[in-house]
Amino acid sequence: MIWDKMDSLILRNFHDYWEDPLINKYLGEEASKHFEGILILRKNKKQIWISHPFNFEQAKELFSKNSIVKTYNRMDDISKILKKETGKVVGYNPRHQTVLSFRNLKKFLKGKKLVDAESELEGEREIKTKNEVQRLSKAAKETRKVMKLIPRWLKKGITEKEIEEKIRGQFRKDGFETSFCIVAFNENSSHIHHTATNKKLSRGAILIDTGAKYKGYSADQSITLWFGEKKGKEYEEFAREWEKVRECLNNVESILKEGTKAKQLWDCTKILGELPHSLGHGVGVEVHDFPSGIGKKCNWILKEGMVLAIEPASYKKKFGIRIEDTYLIKKKGFKKL
Repeated sequence: MIWDKMDSLILRNFHDYWEDPLINKYLGEEASKHFEGILILRKNKKQIWISHPFNFEQAKELFSKNSIVKTYNRMDDISKILKKETGKVVGYNPRHQTVLSFRNLKKFLKGKKLVDAESELEGEREIKTKNEVQRLSKAAKETRKVMKLIPRWLKKGITEKEIEEKIRGQFRKDGFETSFCIVAFNENSSHIHHTATNKKLSRGAILIDTGAKYKGYSADQSITLWFGEKKGKEYEEFAREWEKVRECLNNVESILKEGTKAKQLWDCTKILGELPHSLGHGVGVEVHDFPSGIGKKCNWILKEGMVLAIEPASYKKKFGIRIEDTYLIKKKGFKKL
């Protein structure tokens, strides 16, 4: 689809200023956070990575299997490579491009036609390749492993920040990066995107939402637990809401397959009342990848090869509950990663 419209496509990444996580898809590594450069994707030709000279040797070692790796000494060198290797019509990604970067790109490619490739790139990101699914599966497996360790770490008086550091530390120990991490105790669990504080653990709800990152691909999972004595009105209310959230997820899973409309998934949330965020979203090179959020106005249809995080939730004054897993959509159902 991309190549119907352009001869080449440029993705620019300068991690001190802006990052394009999509380069991870094509370079096969977590490159966006660690390598500066320009990726040229070409119609029927091998892709080219123009590396910043500071990490050229390492880039050559890592990316030469699937890319021609070049470098430069002066800005004129970049211009010469781009003019020679891009063809007449060149696509760019406006989602990860600064105004200054685009201005420079126009100078580099003077005389060529520049086209906005955002919609084509969204389509490329919706359906995951076998290699992408493998990377997502490894990230998801690691996330599930660490989630199972969390109950062992819970003790009265431990802080949200301490639990977050334990999660990040375990990912590091196992050779993974942390994509993101939310740890929330008691009433803080009702904040959808809570930032960990020094709040100490006491009896009540604990919400953990995190994901390991493997070679540029992020997992996304949420669990909600109860810490302490399981009796009394607050616990009973929590237990009722937890069962409703679980029932919603079960209902979603019963229709999760190719051909289902995203709107049908959203309809499963009626049991929860008004859900203040989408029911789910695509997962990939970004935690919120394509397809975009599942909401009441969605009109897209599930396709085989999509990877979706589904996250029904309920938020009350004293606690919040979110249960989330990641699913690979198949023709006749799904595979939970």
